[in-house]
Amino acid sequence: MKIVIAGAGAVGFHLAKELGAEGHNISIIDVDAEKLEYLRDRMDVLTVQGSATRRKVLQDAGTPDSDLFVAVSNQDEVNMLACAAAHTMGVRRTLARVRNTDFVSDPSLVDPVKLGITRFINPDEIAVDSIVSLINAPGSIDVGDFAGGAILLRSFDLDDGSPLMGRPLSHLKEQYAGVQFLVAAILRDGGFLIPRGNDQMRPGDRVYMLMTRESLPIFRKVVSGSDRVQRVVIYGAERLGIDVARRLQERTNVVLVDEDRDRCTEAAAVLDDTLVLNGSPNDSDIQGQGRLSSADFFIAAGSNEEHNLILALLAKKRGARRNIVVTADPDIVSLLDSLDIDAVINPRLTMVGRLLRYARGGRVQAVLQAVQKLGENAAEVVEMVVRQGAQAVAIPLRELKLPQGALIGAILRDGESFIPHGGTAVEEGDVVVAFVLPGLRDRIERLFARRRGLHFAEESGDAERSAERSGSRSRRDKSVDKRAGASVEKRADTSAASRADKSAAGEADKVAGKRADKQAEKRADGSAKNSDDRRADGAGAKSVDKAAPEASGTSALRPSSDAPASGVSKSSVTEPPSGAGDELGNPPSSTRD
Repeated sequence: MKIVIAGAGAVGFHLAKELGAEGHNISIIDVDAEKLEYLRDRMDVLTVQGSATRRKVLQDAGTPDSDLFVAVSNQDEVNMLACAAAHTMGVRRTLARVRNTDFVSDPSLVDPVKLGITRFINPDEIAVDSIVSLINAPGSIDVGDFAGGAILLRSFDLDDGSPLMGRPLSHLKEQYAGVQFLVAAILRDGGFLIPRGNDQMRPGDRVYMLMTRESLPIFRKVVSGSDRVQRVVIYGAERLGIDVARRLQERTNVVLVDEDRDRCTEAAAVLDDTLVLNGSPNDSDIQGQGRLSSADFFIAAGSNEEHNLILALLAKKRGARRNIVVTADPDIVSLLDSLDIDAVINPRLTMVGRLLRYARGGRVQAVLQAVQKLGENAAEVVEMVVRQGAQAVAIPLRELKLPQGALIGAILRDGESFIPHGGTAVEEGDVVVAFVLPGLRDRIERLFARRRGLHFAEESGDAERSAERSGSRSRRDKSVDKRAGASVEKRADTSAASRADKSAAGEADKVAGKRADKQAEKRADGSAKNSDDRRADGAGAKSVDKAAPEASGTSALRPSSDAPASGVSKSSVTEPPSGAGDELGNPPSSTRD
């Protein structure tokens, strides 16, 4: 696809990096020349400096020919206006990063349909979704929803006291018969492995499970010993913290803490069932009132990231079961994994993941729908759609030549999700969720793509443009063929006429010669009685003399020795003079693409 990204910040950079790695043609617009130079030094993209709201800048980036336009600058109004302009220029799908909830939640104020915006993307809302998903699965490190939420990914670290430790995976399958789950991978000693039935889990392992949504309560009991979260403490009474509290307050006890009195007052006005405390989580009074030591989750979501990290570590030390840190810096996410931090939420990176899902899922014949990376340059969980005529259709999984390091973990078919076994065969239209080690995504994707040589509908935008180009070429070719055909017919008629004239002239010469000989013989006899014959011969001579000018006129039409034999100049038909267009108004051959 041809994709234009407006905004070269952290979101634009990671989005371009992921989409570029998939082979898409990427253009990036930004007003900051240094950001664009940073991108050019690290990836193969077209960069255009300027505002994404200007026509010339959009045209220079190739917007009229693009399939997707994504505006992810840090200004909501610029993103919306850029998407509206891109839609006006013919882009069918546009995504706008918008944080202002008034724009997102009130269609009467801003109607995305009228603006030509396919979807608003709110990074805070996506981050809230990620936090809530972690709380809904206590003990989870990584969470991911696939196939519209029907298939779930959850990971957890194995402790010494876990009931799963030291038992072969085949025994777990027998113990939880009827529960749709699969141990897809294990991260051990820094490396991923695809486990077999006789493999056992060890202390310190990070276990990745794929399951159906119905199996989630059982998973919670197995991993954490309970499927209920009783208390959540949130630090930071800002937009993100308030939204998390609003989502959780109806089903668990929520405490919101902040040092700023005004923010606490505003939060208390919009949160009905949340205890809002003004003070520091390090204050003993606040700890006692909020019962921070008994918290199931401590979420550090303040604006000071260093403060968030310290508070999260202290909360875990004081008795909180799990902690979550929110950070806006993508570079420190991997660093926090080495500390006693259970989960790290980066709103920018989570938004990139959501944008990638929308970008992939919007393609008509796309196989790949979603990708969740399990760390930098690590394994991936991918969601794919089995296309018509795919190589893998109707072949049992045990017979399917999957690359080593790839595992089909779950399937959604006709609205029902299940964990497949070796005898399961995928069908056209299935949604398949697979676990793949680094470098294997393309190989497994090809198994579920349409086969080469089969003709199916192309992606809508590409198909229409291709049809237009083909139709234009066809009309131009037909017109050229007509002119060429007329030229050939004209040359053929001229040649035929020339040959006929030559033949007629030759016959006339022969007749005139024979009659002249007869006249000479008769004059040699000197007989008077042949005077009548001589008169007849004279009449014949007049006939010859009458035919001769006709033959002479025909021969005058013959081409000179310097002209082409057909009598029609080839260059006058197929090769227009330099600098001139053809009869259809097309540019000269030297200037055509």
